[in-house]
Amino acid sequence: MSAPRLGDAAAAAALRAGSVLLLATDTVCGLHARADFPAALARIADLKGRPQGKPLLVLAESLAQARSLCRPLSVAQAALCAAAWPGPFTFLLPARAGLEPALVDPQPGTVAVRVPGREDLRRLIGLAGGPLASTSANPSGEPPLTILADAVAAFGHGLAGWWEGDPGYDQGVGQPSALVDLTGDSPRILRAGPLPLPPPGPAVS
Repeated sequence: MSAPRLGDAAAAAALRAGSVLLLATDTVCGLHARADFPAALARIADLKGRPQGKPLLVLAESLAQARSLCRPLSVAQAALCAAAWPGPFTFLLPARAGLEPALVDPQPGTVAVRVPGREDLRRLIGLAGGPLASTSANPSGEPPLTILADAVAAFGHGLAGWWEGDPGYDQGVGQPSALVDLTGDSPRILRAGPLPLPPPGPAVS
């Protein structure tokens, strides 16, 4: 039986209870759960057939919440985050201690973080009570599913529900976010996204 469509309140309650949901985003459809529920993170990996040791990225409600996932950022790191977010940019940043292992690449000690462009999705993250682990909705190694109905058909049987948000928003741009390593002397683009990297904004302390 396919999972039900959920409104904001029901989706937030399911996430707070440790469920895995399919969410529309500003990039591609994705599997999501609260980032501090290890059983839900394991469920995402199982649903997707994701290899062990490949960390999930994290969606944050705001720049402040994103920074709570990281060790203190440099002025340059913080300025670029402030310029690019909200938006389709996932940044590799130095992970703070205590994050769930499924979120952290242990060799460089990084966490991949994004503040999504959709206001309704940021609102849902806030209602859920914490950042969300996220990965594109597709079997591991296959292209992401860009149409919400296709993702529901593929994953709906294994989920607590799905959410598409406000009807005024598109389902997504059909392209994953840019992936950019900010841990070096200058930004290093590991995967191009739908938009070019913006110039850094004003310094943010």
